[in-house]
Amino acid sequence: IPRMAVDPDNAIALVCGPEVMMRFSARALQDAGLAPSAIHVSMERNMKCAVGLCGHCQFAGDFVCKDGAVVRYDRVARLLALKEI
Repeated sequence: IPRMAVDPDNAIALVCGPEVMMRFSARALQDAGLAPSAIHVSMERNMKCAVGLCGHCQFAGDFVCKDGAVVRYDRVARLLALKEI
């Protein structure tokens, strides 16, 4: 990411992978000039019911199956820094 040529005012980043990798990637993208609101991360979770009843996909107060798997980084940045969420 540090060697990537990007116009931060015209860029959107989509990041998927392990949560620790997404956290470090988002930090590098911010260092490259992207706003946290221009970075989207995929918060995939194991889903069982897919309608928010079982809680398997719960991420803090949200349910990935109902609230969306891809969210803006500025919405979940502080949660990604916590262990076991």
